[in-house]
Amino acid sequence: MAGTLITITDAGRAALVGPGNTGTNAHQVVKIGLASAPFVADKGLLAMPNERKRITTFAGKNIAADTIHVTLKDDTADQFTLYGFGLYLENDVLLGVYSQATPIMEKSPAAMLLLSADIQFATIDAAALTFGDASFLNPPATTEVQGVIELATQAEVDAGLDAVRAVTPATLKPKLDAKASLSGANFTGPVSTTDAFRLASAPGGTGSALGPGNGDNASNTINNVALRSWFGIGFGPTIDGMPVPKAEFSHWFDTRTGNTGFRGTLDVGGLITALTPPTGDVSKKVPTTEWVIAAIATASIGTIVFEPRTTVRAGFLKLNGTVVRRADYPALWAYAQASGALVAESAWTSNNWGCFSTGDGATTFRLPELRGEFIRCWDDARGADSNRGIGTYQGSQNIWHAHGASAAAVGDHVHSAWTDSQGWHGHHGNTYGVGDHQHILDQNVPQWANPDTDRGSVNSWFSIDNARQPYTSWNGAHGHGFDTDGAGTHGHNVGIGGAGNHSHTITVNGDGGNEARPRNVAMLAMIRAY
Repeated sequence: MAGTLITITDAGRAALVGPGNTGTNAHQVVKIGLASAPFVADKGLLAMPNERKRITTFAGKNIAADTIHVTLKDDTADQFTLYGFGLYLENDVLLGVYSQATPIMEKSPAAMLLLSADIQFATIDAAALTFGDASFLNPPATTEVQGVIELATQAEVDAGLDAVRAVTPATLKPKLDAKASLSGANFTGPVSTTDAFRLASAPGGTGSALGPGNGDNASNTINNVALRSWFGIGFGPTIDGMPVPKAEFSHWFDTRTGNTGFRGTLDVGGLITALTPPTGDVSKKVPTTEWVIAAIATASIGTIVFEPRTTVRAGFLKLNGTVVRRADYPALWAYAQASGALVAESAWTSNNWGCFSTGDGATTFRLPELRGEFIRCWDDARGADSNRGIGTYQGSQNIWHAHGASAAAVGDHVHSAWTDSQGWHGHHGNTYGVGDHQHILDQNVPQWANPDTDRGSVNSWFSIDNARQPYTSWNGAHGHGFDTDGAGTHGHNVGIGGAGNHSHTITVNGDGGNEARPRNVAMLAMIRAY
């Protein structure tokens, strides 16, 4: 505890300090001087200023390593005002002084001065000092020191928070009476009984009971606690009308293992907390949200997702080639180191934009850059995209193909042609036979009559009344031949005249934009970082 800080004089310090500064010499305070006026407590003092008298009726006791409890008594008829005091050793050396500007207390002739103070020494070992013994020494009482103690009030006893004041029988009795009454009593500590607690008002059988059980090899020294109910055990905010399971031992708790059993479905309406299993645990323990989140985060670090959004999702970073601190994202840095896609910063800027880089080589690393790019799966020795490293960039290219072309018109024009002369010549040939046949004339002719008298009684040898188409006489199978004069073996050369000097322009029309691309949808690329 804090005490009155006393000023140690140089003479007193010299008396206490051992030779060679090896420790503190043991001394005894035999007199205490009383000052009747204020003074300056200076360490150079050899005698206390304004000293009224010295007394030997005092006592002191060490109550801490640096504190002494001192009690002064002056039962003389002197009258004075006390402003300070000084401690004198057995060799009459002034050890230390204390003074204040205001009176400490007043001494009248009919009164006894009785002063107790805790004197604190800041720089010496208080245990090296002893005081003359007196029966009126009254230090504050502690668990180790006998002394004066204050009695607690009833309110302080009821509150139960005071650790300094003492409880009397009168203040303790109301508390004990309240605890002794079992009607409506609340127990906050352990309660023991020699028999089971029985709930006599419970319906059915002889009622429910809470007591020691003898199952599972229990003994007189090692008991189970059994809660017996004919219709099962129920838990809820109220008792009356609360439904409970109708099978015995529907709920149980094993204090040896800490396991709790439920027969049927467990319906929890509130929050259940549990210890988080170790990372990577694959037992049947109940996982907490802390364990689940950590497991998901650990398993998904480095996962790349594409989403139609403009802001990054919590736990992710944009794949925009930015440089980040390794200390800020230790899990992602560990993933990058194990990915096989970590390159030096100089290599990253040379078409390795899909990789991580080592950043500054000490505290940072760089993320892949996927903005505006299409994704192509790594060939991995298949041969469809040979000689490609993981995370490398590949520029635009079209597969080989052909284009149709057209020539431009040069205006209307003609080409002349001729054959050269081969001299006079003929050609020999023949016609083919067509078998027996006749030829029919195209006009009708009068028919022969003998005679024809229908022309005004004039006889005619030809009748025109029955005209008919005449036929030629049969000539039999025959052919018709013809001859041409031969010109010998020869040929004909054909020449085409020129149309003037000209050319034809061929045009191939262009198509497309500034890159080769398939149909696509723009997405934000993100990587799980923490």
